[in-house]
Amino acid sequence: MFRSKLLCLGLLSSVPYLFSIKGDFVFDDSEAIIKNRDLESDSWLDPFYSDFWGTNIKSNLSHKSYRPLTVTTFRLNYHLNGKVLSAYHFKVVNLILHVLCCVLVWWTLNVIWRRLNYKTRRLDIPYLAALLFSTHPVHVEAVSGIVGRADILAATTFFSAIILYDYGMDKKICNIYLPLSIVLSGMSMLFKENGVTVLGFCVIYDSLLTKYKMPSSKNNTRSSYQKTYFVRRVISVIISLSLLLYGRWMVMGATKPEFKSIDNPAAFSESFFSRVATYNYIYFLNAVLLLWPHWLCYDWSMGCIPLIKDFQDYRLLFVVLLYIYGAIFVINCIDVRRKQLCRNLIFSLLLIAIPFLPAANIFYPVGFVIAERILYIPSAGYCLLIAIGVEKIYNRSRKHKVSTLLLFYYTLFIFGLKTWHRAYDWQNEYKLFLSGLSVCPLNAKVRYNVAKVVDARNYTEWAISEYKTAISLYPEYYQAMNNLANLLKNKKQFSEAESYLRSAIQFKRDFPAAWMNLGIVLANTKQYKESEQAYKIALSFRNKYPDCYYNLGNLYLELNQTHDAMENWFKAIDSSPSHVSAWTNLLALLDNTGQTNTALRIIPRALENLPNSPSVHFAIANIYGKINRYEDAEKHFIIAINNYRDKVQAIHFANLGVLYHRWKKYELAAQMYKKALQINRNFTSAKKNLESVTKFL
Repeated sequence: MFRSKLLCLGLLSSVPYLFSIKGDFVFDDSEAIIKNRDLESDSWLDPFYSDFWGTNIKSNLSHKSYRPLTVTTFRLNYHLNGKVLSAYHFKVVNLILHVLCCVLVWWTLNVIWRRLNYKTRRLDIPYLAALLFSTHPVHVEAVSGIVGRADILAATTFFSAIILYDYGMDKKICNIYLPLSIVLSGMSMLFKENGVTVLGFCVIYDSLLTKYKMPSSKNNTRSSYQKTYFVRRVISVIISLSLLLYGRWMVMGATKPEFKSIDNPAAFSESFFSRVATYNYIYFLNAVLLLWPHWLCYDWSMGCIPLIKDFQDYRLLFVVLLYIYGAIFVINCIDVRRKQLCRNLIFSLLLIAIPFLPAANIFYPVGFVIAERILYIPSAGYCLLIAIGVEKIYNRSRKHKVSTLLLFYYTLFIFGLKTWHRAYDWQNEYKLFLSGLSVCPLNAKVRYNVAKVVDARNYTEWAISEYKTAISLYPEYYQAMNNLANLLKNKKQFSEAESYLRSAIQFKRDFPAAWMNLGIVLANTKQYKESEQAYKIALSFRNKYPDCYYNLGNLYLELNQTHDAMENWFKAIDSSPSHVSAWTNLLALLDNTGQTNTALRIIPRALENLPNSPSVHFAIANIYGKINRYEDAEKHFIIAINNYRDKVQAIHFANLGVLYHRWKKYELAAQMYKKALQINRNFTSAKKNLESVTKFL
């Protein structure tokens, strides 16, 4: 029986994800994994000095999300896979951890039920709760989003700590299991901050059980004995919790994280009523996500949930309903006639509320509105509550026992289908960002992200429309203005592009990308002095800015200031040795200005940094061809053409044809000219050269 249950739990927790596990790094994965230097650093201790995103934890720019053990698991993934970033391997580990966590939830609830001496049950409540937990769609973000590993790992250690603490409540083995539980609690906090709340749960859990199970006053010796051990446990936990929180505070540099209003608008509202009302409405939405997780979105910030500003807002009705339900719940919990049920309900509520407290904006404002992965641990309490309700209905109605179970299994099926479908949304950013539109159409960040992914697929008009919508929703969205201006610039709509760029700079003066793009637009409209000034302002905000040096070099080339052009391209290369465009333009200019010796001197460096760049090989081939190093030129022309693949142009074959023509390999020259004409029939020089070489065949 145990093995069959374990197999069923493993299948339910894994199958909905198996068909979508081959996906990409999406959303926050880029910052936490791809761009996180701690994954590639030489020292395994570096994650302990940085936040989750690789920024120094004591920096003012840090979000103070200190999760070094999670980052260490990312490092293990990276190194065990041959230092290759593979989203598939990361997702496999997440799924394995999720399956493990589902088993731990079952184990934990069994331990709690054993303590409650709940022997009259007809249904296996812990198992039913674990089944519901394994399929709950709200977990998809934690499992399919690789950064969600922090929540899964925090949950595994959270539930493990409860199990060990429960064993430690036996005085004979207290000295073994209680310290282990505290160690796991500290580890849970180092996986994710809310993991430390397990100590709060354990103290209340211990207190309530001690109250319920305390021997009568007739046995004073035994009662005193148990009270002594209870007090020791509680004091040990409180001291440990205080030390962990103090250590966490010191690691942060004794400073709070600084968030923006777009991350959590309610926290920045000047109206006390608006803050409280909006927070309570957010609690209601979290409850809805647990009850019926149909509206799932990867990002709930930036207007996704407008602030409640007055008493006329209809959403206050939902807040009232939430508290009416809460009042009914409390009344049921204090009904002395149903002591057993009351205890069950209390423990379910504790498992929901305590892990959620850090995200409740009660002690300090957090950097998000709603985060589905935050509900990973609290959902265990919700699933337990549902399982208790199922058993209550099952026991009360003899006629509908089968239908009660069928309804529960149908819920599992629906949740599994929703999880399966939602996991596909997390395969890549295109699917994920588009899915957010149906849930949060007023979220400017969702619109911005949609614009980026559709632009990557060359849906330019769609991208422009989404960027404009994002700006209309959030008029200070300077990143959207910059990206929109780039698209308009590419469409030669320079006036409108300039307008958006100047607006972006107005909202964020130290925005080097906007200054650089403004310089490009001004250069295209022949405003050369203004363009040069814009480039220099961009460089004043960012010293190492290879793209800006490259574009400034292009401006000087346009002004026929070749020395200044080369100087800036060299600066671009020094800042970014693999800057293809800077190398290509530099080699071409050296070739065209007859500075062959300089070109020959830097060619080895170019090849060292860009051994497979077709444009660099093409520029080198042209240089070798002009000094009659035919074999070298041929080699680089062929490498360039092979690397260009489907992007090869007529000029590439034509130049190779000229090389063969001068080399007196007329047949090969003719072949190259013909290939050039196949790509571009109107290539005049290729036609003339083909006619010229035909005379020698």
